[in-house]
Amino acid sequence: MSSREILPMEEKYQEYLIDESKYSGYADSISFPKSEEDMIDIVMQMNQKNTGITIQGGKTGIVGGAVPKGGHIMNLSRMNACKDTRILEDGTALMTVEAGISLMDLNKEIIRIFKNNPMLWPPQPTEESATVGGIASTCARGINVFLYGDSRQYFDSVRLVLSDGTVRVIRRTDERALLDRVLGAEGIVGAFSELTLRLLPKPESIWGISFFFESKEDVGIFIEIINKKKVRAEDADIAAMEYLDKETIKLIESRKSVMTKIKEIPDVEPQFVCMIYFELQGREEGIESIAEQLMEIAMDCNCDPDKAWALSGEAEIEKMKAFRHAAAESVNLFIEEVRHNDKRITKLGTDMAISESDFKTLLAGYEDDLKTAALNSCVFGHIGENHLHVNILPKDFVQYQKGMELIKAWGKSVKEKGGKVVCEHGIGKLKKEIQADILSDEEISDLSEIKTELDAKKMWNRGNVL
Repeated sequence: MSSREILPMEEKYQEYLIDESKYSGYADSISFPKSEEDMIDIVMQMNQKNTGITIQGGKTGIVGGAVPKGGHIMNLSRMNACKDTRILEDGTALMTVEAGISLMDLNKEIIRIFKNNPMLWPPQPTEESATVGGIASTCARGINVFLYGDSRQYFDSVRLVLSDGTVRVIRRTDERALLDRVLGAEGIVGAFSELTLRLLPKPESIWGISFFFESKEDVGIFIEIINKKKVRAEDADIAAMEYLDKETIKLIESRKSVMTKIKEIPDVEPQFVCMIYFELQGREEGIESIAEQLMEIAMDCNCDPDKAWALSGEAEIEKMKAFRHAAAESVNLFIEEVRHNDKRITKLGTDMAISESDFKTLLAGYEDDLKTAALNSCVFGHIGENHLHVNILPKDFVQYQKGMELIKAWGKSVKEKGGKVVCEHGIGKLKKEIQADILSDEEISDLSEIKTELDAKKMWNRGNVL
């Protein structure tokens, strides 16, 4: 089979019509290019027929962005090579990769290539099978956003295949504003073939600490103190600050026996209402200082220090990251099981942030609304910016519809309060169907302008966002 071959959709390709949200679609054909030249050839074939193209990578998205609604699927998972690397004078490094390389394979390449000068790429979503192109398309961030910030700054340049078959190279040094608009545009302007990533020197040491609380009141006070004190050390920082509620923990533990990476992690005792996970990075002395500060604050908030989990070293930290990822994975499995009885059900989760809100008040508001609607849920996410993922766990389609209405209401409230309705998951097709007014008029105008400029033929990712 030629990598430029256009294949008709057959039963063996059905898995490419769905993503992790369980939102499903349909297509006429599919291709698996292995190079930029293959991509261009396929684009020109589709161009002649005025056929829309949906771009795919690892299909790990949860908003239907890579799910086709007709036309052609261009799956880039076979474009997974590392092309070039170099260390810069400031100690950072640049690494050029193809769009289909997975996060897992990228990290392996970074370890292999920079073994004498250890490096890391800060955007680290917990789903390791996500591709770099997919991460770029939504600006996915991962749990270390607390320290490293917006993922856009870690893309130095991109090669973008346009709908007329030409390639546009966009460099941060030359067209910073354009690059930042293309990143996060969810593939509606073109397909990334290559991306040059900016790597940072790897911290000397990494620790993970998990605290458990028996009272939501204590949790609220703990987080309020942490936010006010800005706990840090001269040569170390808090990289991640994550919240997992009781229902999330129960859901994870109900499936732990089939999740190899987290089997060895101890069970969480049933009296705890939540878990707060911190990841600390930097020099050992600084990390110890931060850990001591956190422990003292936790004890003042009635957290038993003997029940806390303290880990160090990459292998142990990876277990904790796997535990955190199991939150999202467990929700996906729950939805998949419910779908056996009703295929109309998809994942329903929020990606909203209100940085100005009080964490305790925000969480209580979500929980009160869920209780009033008689809906089960689990809540986890990033404490920084109050960026929580509220996942509704419907038993049937009636509850699913109730959940959709609740998310619409939350979205309206978040917009009114100046928060973000979408932070890192994208809008895709699913979020657009749930809440049509996610974007402001200004955002719609900006996206429409850049789509007209770069995709005049309206070929790419039809149905996404706009």
